[in-house]
Amino acid sequence: MLVCFLTVTSMLLSCKKTLNEEAESFVSPDQFFNNESQCIAALNGCYNPLTAIFSANLMVANEACTDLAFLNSSQLDAKFEISPANPGMGQAVWEQCYKGVMYCNAAIKGIEGAGIAEDRKPALIGEAIVLRGLYFYILTSTFGDVPFYEDDVSNLEVLDKVMKLGRMDATETRSVLIEQLQQYAPHLPNKKTADVPDNRISAPMAYMLLAKMAMWNKEYEVALNALKEVQKIYGALAQYPLEDTYFRNKNTAESIFEVQFTWSATGLKKTSTVACFFTPTKKSGTAIYDGVSIPELGSKANPFNSITPSAYYVSLYDLNDPRRNIILAYNYNGQPFERPLSNNGTGKPWMGPKFWCPGMDNIADGNNQKVFRYADALLMMAECANELGDANLAMSCLNEVKGRASEMYKLTNYPGKDSFFQEIKDERARELMGEYGRKWDLVRWGIFYDAVKSTTANEYEVIATNLRPYHAYYPIPDREVLRSQGVLTNPAYTGQ
Repeated sequence: MLVCFLTVTSMLLSCKKTLNEEAESFVSPDQFFNNESQCIAALNGCYNPLTAIFSANLMVANEACTDLAFLNSSQLDAKFEISPANPGMGQAVWEQCYKGVMYCNAAIKGIEGAGIAEDRKPALIGEAIVLRGLYFYILTSTFGDVPFYEDDVSNLEVLDKVMKLGRMDATETRSVLIEQLQQYAPHLPNKKTADVPDNRISAPMAYMLLAKMAMWNKEYEVALNALKEVQKIYGALAQYPLEDTYFRNKNTAESIFEVQFTWSATGLKKTSTVACFFTPTKKSGTAIYDGVSIPELGSKANPFNSITPSAYYVSLYDLNDPRRNIILAYNYNGQPFERPLSNNGTGKPWMGPKFWCPGMDNIADGNNQKVFRYADALLMMAECANELGDANLAMSCLNEVKGRASEMYKLTNYPGKDSFFQEIKDERARELMGEYGRKWDLVRWGIFYDAVKSTTANEYEVIATNLRPYHAYYPIPDREVLRSQGVLTNPAYTGQ
């Protein structure tokens, strides 16, 4: 089913490689997992695929192919020209997620039999359980029903079994993962991620992921209970400054999970190209960006064609909303960019400094990628409470997010379930754009096609021409269908 299965199985059978702190492959458990350091090294390997997943390609698919933004580009994803034969970013997400699943399964099996204190095992296993849950969360959110397995692919017999798995109902997959997270979350560090050494998985990440999947399954009470555990740890949102939402500000106190990237002029580098899609156009060889000098970005950056906010998205911000100038860029230090001034001052703003990378080197940026943070948890709580009929809690959580921006934005009266839900959808856009979740929100709400058709499709003709309802999910790549000998299918894309 997966090319990585074949590669790693060869490694497993040869047993010639060992894990280190930059783990890239696994060997059989009887040759490893002899002490806690080796268990941690194995867990380190479980994080590795994330930097290949939370990349510019996923950003384009999840944020620039929605109601909030579009990208005038030849990329298949941006034009909705994906298919099983040409799956765009879907190929990398499929391969890297299942690589992560495989690593986690091997780590769990190894830690279970490791020669370490039994009371240390639940926390270590829990870390792998959360990471495996994250990979399946990404898979089910991107592809819908996908193969689900927990086997340690340690020999060809297991590999053969796994390759013959078909799609499993996504709701059932999430239900299994929710139960596992409920079991292991209490064993993880009960503290903010920023307070955990090396920003490893802690209990709030487990509860956040649990809640995300429970909301997909419309289990709002389960989700709300998990989010209340996050709230106990993170407290009042007002204590976290808005400036901490900038991608350049790494592992801040509000963050629940960030994918770690590093860049330096010398030494080991793990970079992304995400900032290239959010930076204003630049004059070559200078630090002049769309007519404005921005010394902090430097002269070496080489940005791509930038993601463009939709007219609908721009309309969501009040002129005084401080988030507006963080996420949208009309000027820099009071100097207006040329594009917003075009067309008699009605030109589109650029995407804002939240996403820029100071000192970007050519196309490489070292910003972390923010995936989950506390404002998201509060907006999820508001949505769950609204669904459960708890207007007071719903109002309180939503107003925490609105109030951090400005007290003037707080709702004074509950407007009713449907109107309040619209407030949540709009507030999630204002607060969380660029954090990899907009498309998944639209799909979860069942409005993806209509939302895109009525917004960005009116501004970018390619979307209007190509968009279809089945684009809510990506197709399983043809190469994976072939490896499964036809067990995997894409009925929505093939009309079967």
